[in-house]
Amino acid sequence: MIKSVLIKNFILIDELFLEFENGFNVLTGETGAGKSIILKAIDVALGARVSKDVIFDKAKPALIELTFLHSKNDLKNLNKFDLSEETVISREIGASSQKCRINGALVNLDAVKDLREYLVDIHSQNQSYTYVMPKYHIELLDAYCSSVDCDFSKNRSDFALFYSELTAVSKKLLSLKENNSKNEQEIDFLKFQLNEIDSAQIYENEEDDLNRELEILSNIQTLKETTWSVYYSLGGDDGVNDALSKMYSLLSGALKYDKKLDEVENSFIDARENLKFCSDYLREYSQNLEDNPQRLSEVNERLSLILKLKRKYGNIFEAREKFARQLDEIEGDFVSFDELEQKRKELSDNVASLCEKLSSVRKKCAKELSKLIVNQLRELELSKAQFEIQVKEKQLDSKGIDDVEFFITTNVSSQLAPLARVASGGEISRVMLAIKTVFANVDMVSSIIFDEIDTGISGKASNAVAQAISNLSKNIQVFAITHQPIIAAKADAHFVVTKSQDETTKVHVKKMETEADKLKAIASLASGGVSNISVSFAKELLKS
Repeated sequence: MIKSVLIKNFILIDELFLEFENGFNVLTGETGAGKSIILKAIDVALGARVSKDVIFDKAKPALIELTFLHSKNDLKNLNKFDLSEETVISREIGASSQKCRINGALVNLDAVKDLREYLVDIHSQNQSYTYVMPKYHIELLDAYCSSVDCDFSKNRSDFALFYSELTAVSKKLLSLKENNSKNEQEIDFLKFQLNEIDSAQIYENEEDDLNRELEILSNIQTLKETTWSVYYSLGGDDGVNDALSKMYSLLSGALKYDKKLDEVENSFIDARENLKFCSDYLREYSQNLEDNPQRLSEVNERLSLILKLKRKYGNIFEAREKFARQLDEIEGDFVSFDELEQKRKELSDNVASLCEKLSSVRKKCAKELSKLIVNQLRELELSKAQFEIQVKEKQLDSKGIDDVEFFITTNVSSQLAPLARVASGGEISRVMLAIKTVFANVDMVSSIIFDEIDTGISGKASNAVAQAISNLSKNIQVFAITHQPIIAAKADAHFVVTKSQDETTKVHVKKMETEADKLKAIASLASGGVSNISVSFAKELLKS
């Protein structure tokens, strides 16, 4: 329910704070007094389109703040919003920007509109609301079905889950079917690429090894001559080794005079052994070097093959890994096709079974609801009215196989027609009220606002509407802007709207706190002033 509304700097309202009652709240006042401005403010706070023209004082922003109290049942419907018992929705309209908040946190307008669907319905003569639109009729019927059939909600939830899975699986299968030909070609190409890489039998770092071997093969003669020359300098006649041997002999002779030379002797021995190793290695290395034109050609060919593959694939080993992975994925799709087809069949069977159960309950409940609404229309002085909820089969979608729409006729000579096409203001108001009354216990919203629901009705119809609103307000919070004293007399809270025109035009609202205030307000509403006759009439209305 709406606990309170704070309006600042909005159209003709400087600042206004109102606290509402849980039952029936009525706003009365002269035509043009500003009653609809309050309704507009509530509508704007809940996401309606608005321009900066609504700002009263252009030097500061306009602000509307709604505070809601939620019952435990409300919180069940609102569980996806993670709200507590009290929710504050505010909207600030500035000259260049607008800000929306839920419990102080900035949100976008869509978030407010989403929440609005669970909080308030606003019905006016110039504004269609939820129950008129055919797309909501299945939701209303399902709400009733859930209230009378304990399995319906679970079946609908299971259906939604299976349908979602079926949609995903069907989409995957369609994609696989459409890509079969393309995938086969891609598999052939991937296999060709893998075969080209694998047949080359390239190992890690082979290119570096081949380049080193190429350098040797290309410089055999130079290497041979150089290494032999160094060998001969070390080990040939009068070479370094002979010189070291002579020097060692001289040093050995000196050792008998000074043992400190032992360390130097050891170094000579190590040097002679190292040089002998170098000499022997270079001799063998030089003798084994031979020109090998055939191997040189093989190395060049091998390097050319590696270069070709690198130009084609970049990093050969990374490319092979990528191709193998892609091949596994595509071939995996072919393997999973049969599995997906089997899963699709199982899901289709589950969806069909649940659709049949949902449809059966909907058709049964549609008949029950139609009778209840017709009875309510009778009480609202529409004695010839007929109302029918038609459930027709349609193509499967997220709601099932049922197309649900409300049909009505208020004249005995007229055929049933879609509710959305009902034209008469007085009739549509009573139709909405009848539906609201029936759905009071299963509706998603906790508050409804009727803007001049009395338009086009009078006499017995007015009394019937007043009683229906009073009954409705026992289940949900009701607001009504009215000119009918009969309706106003049923209110739990009565607000009188007036307009002052001093230096500026402003709207004021006063709650009738005492019985005397209520009596005076209803008397004035009945005759335009307070007289003995109007007061007497007002007393009779309040007693009834």
